[in-house]
Amino acid sequence: MRTIKKDGLSLYIHIPFCVRKCLYCDFLSFSAGNSRDGAATKKQEYVKALLNELAAWEEIFNKYNKKIYLKTVFIGGGTPTCLEPPLLLKIAQAAGKYTDENTEFTIEANPGTITGSHIEIFKEARINRISLGLQSAQDNELLKLGRIHTFGEFLDSYKSLMEAGFNNINIDIMAGIPEQTLESYKDTLEKVLALKPQHISAYSLIIEPGTEFYRMQEQGKLNIADEDTDRQMYSMTREMLKKHGYSRYEISNYSKKGMECQHNITYWTGGNYLGTGLGASSYIDGIRFTGTSDYNKYISIFKNRALQGMAEKQVKENTGSSLERLSIKSQMEEFMFLGLRMCKGVLKSEFADRFGISMDKVYGDVIKYFLQTGLMAENVNNGRVYLTDRGIDISNYVLSDFIL
Repeated sequence: MRTIKKDGLSLYIHIPFCVRKCLYCDFLSFSAGNSRDGAATKKQEYVKALLNELAAWEEIFNKYNKKIYLKTVFIGGGTPTCLEPPLLLKIAQAAGKYTDENTEFTIEANPGTITGSHIEIFKEARINRISLGLQSAQDNELLKLGRIHTFGEFLDSYKSLMEAGFNNINIDIMAGIPEQTLESYKDTLEKVLALKPQHISAYSLIIEPGTEFYRMQEQGKLNIADEDTDRQMYSMTREMLKKHGYSRYEISNYSKKGMECQHNITYWTGGNYLGTGLGASSYIDGIRFTGTSDYNKYISIFKNRALQGMAEKQVKENTGSSLERLSIKSQMEEFMFLGLRMCKGVLKSEFADRFGISMDKVYGDVIKYFLQTGLMAENVNNGRVYLTDRGIDISNYVLSDFIL
């Protein structure tokens, strides 16, 4: 079984603030307020609470003599670069105590919010991977999404990061945007490929309940690509990126050799991760828990640094009744349907090591069926099973059969 002591820990830090919430976004995020002074105060109180939460976890790990080594750190949101550089530096330094030169340290950054001061802080804090939310190279499509930047502003941000020496940059792009065409999507792909980033995440738009797009769709006001066009965009992505030397290592993620996102791989391979900040989720040694998504409650819990021996009380109050020790059955399910998101698939030997039973005994009939239909394949030399390209195309259908 994977443990913190054996494999290290991945840390996620959630920053919920945005300049303006995008119309498609269902993440836990919001504007800090319209008043400049009020927004600054809210951000300061949140960062103070976040630092106190990180200190509480430090005390807990020390109490149980669990030496912390952070193999990855990911500051996400929201828009982390909504925070003023000095506040970001405090957060990064707090996490940085448990990192070394091998730690992948990522921050999400949106064009339109990155300043020269932010970039200086990234370097000072030893952040070594930047994830830029572009979504589209077409300004009209960016407006449709509710993004606050133009493609020109994105290019300025990208150029500044490159000139500052960052050589591990991800660019997010999206297919199925309202009014998007095959031609405009191809143009976005071509413009992104011309920049030669190390990593590209290419997602299809999903209309989530509670978003502005969901309300617009309910009212018949949302003109998005039909399923056939979306599939053509998906195929176009795979073909164009492969031609330019990008390997797809997960359903929606492509990278140059050796530049895969190690933080996300932790999620997909059942590794240990600690989520801090508002509403963040964690998975540690078979136990899953989620912090409160109530902003005022979160601030109240972590308003002050925990007194000696009180850190566990703070953390338990934050996670409430969300603690869940996953059953072996649930762990098997997650091993399969998360691991099979990755193009290399899963190892039968690792399944047996983790669960003390062979994969074939649990999933033999399911795997046999998908092998026969050509949706899965097996490398008999190492016992690795994986989805074929056709299986990845209909992965939701295939993966649902691994629920016991």
